[in-house]
Amino acid sequence: MKKNEMRKEILLKELQKEGRLTIDQVQNLLNISASTARRLVVELEQDNCLIRCFGGIQKIQPAGWKYSYEETQDMHADAKKKIAELAAMLVKEGDVIYLSGGSTVKYMALSLKQRLESGELKNISVITNSLVSAEVLTGYTDVIMPGGVYRKTLQVLDGSLTEKNLRSMCFTTAFLGVVAVSETEGFMTSDIATNSIIEVILSKSSTFYVLADSSKFGKNSLVSYGYVKEAAGIITDEHLPSSTKSSLENKGAVFYIA
Repeated sequence: MKKNEMRKEILLKELQKEGRLTIDQVQNLLNISASTARRLVVELEQDNCLIRCFGGIQKIQPAGWKYSYEETQDMHADAKKKIAELAAMLVKEGDVIYLSGGSTVKYMALSLKQRLESGELKNISVITNSLVSAEVLTGYTDVIMPGGVYRKTLQVLDGSLTEKNLRSMCFTTAFLGVVAVSETEGFMTSDIATNSIIEVILSKSSTFYVLADSSKFGKNSLVSYGYVKEAAGIITDEHLPSSTKSSLENKGAVFYIA
């Protein structure tokens, strides 16, 4: 096998596992120069093997693809944990918070559990439609679930009953996961039912934060739930390209870097 073909095979295997890679990561993975990495990426894009995006590349998802909790929970785990720890520090005594579904928000629930166990944080109420976050926090603070239809792939409750019950509640702060952060479309999800729930949450929350590791930026998904300037903050990791950060800041985004 020729060296170039071997590089492509190694790169595509890593991309399949990670979902998204920066050009720096491609260079380090293959021990090649930036110009060689970009040339390789262009060739693979022309062969319809990947998609170029802000600061890197992402794998091509099949038509009609929607993410599942199991598929995403271990992707970029280190970055998600750092983001979660920073998000948990924004919660104050007496807050009534909403936690959405998603693996990054699950890590936030684990960080909140640690703060509650240590006594550093007290007297909060958590409302969530996420079964995994509810399981993590039950027994450590008040956890309220709104009911609804169980979605196994996403590990959440949703539907008309969920929306109806959430409309009767109010939250100090909502912490939301996201499938994609688009410069033009804002915060996006891959599921219409999830989007409907988030729209209710935003109408009942005083403020909201979005938890998004750097792999989520420069992408599009099915539906948008808000522009970047509307969030109190986007909590992300240090690998977000500076050009992407600056571009979104020009549109009113506020960043918290974990």
